[in-house]
Amino acid sequence: MSSAKSAQLRPIAAVVDLGTNAARLAAASLDASGALVSEGRWRELIRLGEGVEATGRISDGAMARGFETLKRFSRLIEEMRADRVDALATSALREASNAGEFLAGAREMGIPLRVISAEEEARLALAGVLASMGECPAGAVVFDIGGGSLELIQSRGGRVSEMASLRAGVVYLTERHLGDIPTPPLRVASCADDVRTMLGTASLNAEEVADLPLIGCGGAVALAWFIREGDAGDLGINGIILGLDEIENWIGRFAALDMAGRSSLPGFEPGREDVALAGLIVLGEVLRWAGQISFRVSTGGVREGRLIELLSP
Repeated sequence: MSSAKSAQLRPIAAVVDLGTNAARLAAASLDASGALVSEGRWRELIRLGEGVEATGRISDGAMARGFETLKRFSRLIEEMRADRVDALATSALREASNAGEFLAGAREMGIPLRVISAEEEARLALAGVLASMGECPAGAVVFDIGGGSLELIQSRGGRVSEMASLRAGVVYLTERHLGDIPTPPLRVASCADDVRTMLGTASLNAEEVADLPLIGCGGAVALAWFIREGDAGDLGINGIILGLDEIENWIGRFAALDMAGRSSLPGFEPGREDVALAGLIVLGEVLRWAGQISFRVSTGGVREGRLIELLSP
């Protein structure tokens, strides 16, 4: 069924999610059971947060990339005749001193972009992840790997009971530690130490975390595709289990590759050649912090959580 046909039968919502590394647009409607039905998904790797940690500002180049992507998204939203629209920005625009300039430019092109707090980001990510699961667990720990931050979310009864937002996003970690490609083992170790130190400040209860299901979303999804070397089976990535052993094996293997070697990996998304290593390191350190040997991948996240809110009666 086409989007135009669907729009005659049920409302369509569209959500823009402007992250530190990627800009995403997702559109959906609800079926009779209240489940999301995708009306389209788009993603552009724009690296909006490039250099923000060092300069405190969004660069002219990143701003231009962001505006060009938002123009495309605006046209797509208009073409699909979405009934309800929201646009969210996260870590990079929470921190950049010139965020107001970018927000004003987005509004001029018809994108009602707003900066959400880490708390709202965590709540929406949890809602989107739980919606992607066949059965809602009584409790869980969700981690969301972004370009600018790592969100840790402990849930109880489907709600956030505790959360932490750490500056362990893959763009910032790469700029701090992993600029050399191939990447020397000492730089990998430095990055891992940095992530481990930040995880040590998280307020979640370590004993409780070890006994709860561990679920990864955000950047974990892109990592899962090439960890499984492009073969995720007929059902795709959502719900697969990744283990600490295979992640640790990939860290050394990936670090030793040059840009061409990384980009040619089966299942690898071009544009992530430099930042994917940081993502692998974060995966390994989160598992060790949680005292677990594996986690479940979820394709749900912030966009899906907000789409559910927009479409719910």
